[in-house]
Amino acid sequence: MNVQRCVIGNWKLNPATKSEAHELAQGLSGIACDAVMVGCAPSFAHLSTVSGVLAGTPIWVGAQDICAHTQSIGAYTGDVSAEQLTDLGAGFVIIGHSERRSYYREDNALLAEKMKQAFGADLSVVFCIGETKEQYQANQTLSVLDDQLSVLQAIHAPRGKLIIAYEPVWAIGTGLTPTVQEVITTHRHIKSVLASYHLEGVSVLYGGSVNEQNAAEFAQAEGVDGALVGGASLKVDTFTQIIAAFESAS
Repeated sequence: MNVQRCVIGNWKLNPATKSEAHELAQGLSGIACDAVMVGCAPSFAHLSTVSGVLAGTPIWVGAQDICAHTQSIGAYTGDVSAEQLTDLGAGFVIIGHSERRSYYREDNALLAEKMKQAFGADLSVVFCIGETKEQYQANQTLSVLDDQLSVLQAIHAPRGKLIIAYEPVWAIGTGLTPTVQEVITTHRHIKSVLASYHLEGVSVLYGGSVNEQNAAEFAQAEGVDGALVGGASLKVDTFTQIIAAFESAS
């Protein structure tokens, strides 16, 4: 089954200023992307600016988090709701990133609520999964992913609204990556689990130190439908090269 190929930039807490975010968004607005869906997820502070610049372009704008407790408004200091995100121009939200799981102790129950709020507001979800270095070294990768994916059993994910991003925690921002064969094996397992949940046709992206040097190898790997890119997405030229690698492999 053919799936949508995607390359999404997670800007995390970057850049520092609104003007820098505006400049980066302007650079992205000229990127040609025919066979690959391209997206970026700026911080909440820059979401309105970036979505304004990219309105009318093929570039998909999303958010890095979402309130788990309400879809609209309420007494949830510091949160941003699904309806507020759509009002700002977001089309998707990243949920389950290892930094949220680690720094903010987000567990399966909370992530399930966040996904429900997102889907309820017609937002797409990029759901991140991945193992730590200790789990990888103990050959626990697949069992860890099974547990993280199990949250999908209790959620109705509308067709075309769910993307999985496999990001080994030990590879994020470290310059380390699994071998391509390891990624192929892991993606094959993820897709078999998704199929068991009747979620065929879901794009599975790879993330974790993806850059312009290794993008072509990942783009040509079986079962890798795109990339979730961190630091390399903050420079238009490197991000463009990563997109081109996946375009060429499509």
